[in-house]
Amino acid sequence: MTENHKAVHVSLTFRNTEATEPLKTYVSEKFTHCIKKFAHQDTEAHVVLTVEKNRHIAEISFHMDGADFKGKEESADLYASIDALVGSLTQQLRKHKERLTSHHK
Repeated sequence: MTENHKAVHVSLTFRNTEATEPLKTYVSEKFTHCIKKFAHQDTEAHVVLTVEKNRHIAEISFHMDGADFKGKEESADLYASIDALVGSLTQQLRKHKERLTSHHK
């Protein structure tokens, strides 16, 4: 059985914060890894990172397997918001996969 190579494209938008290379790389790697575990086809995800005073907000939205996925996390640190969003997104994707693969008797 050959490995399925699915492409995950992450587009980034920065609001009120600087688009640094380490941050871009961190976001791309985190979300690409998370989505690839569950994707069956190429997926385009859009991530918005916003800073408002002490609020650091990470948002994601994408369409995969006939469903729309959205997530939003907020904390005092942008990296913490991104990590929290990856965690909640993983839960959403896992639940969706269970719904698709469960056999209703």
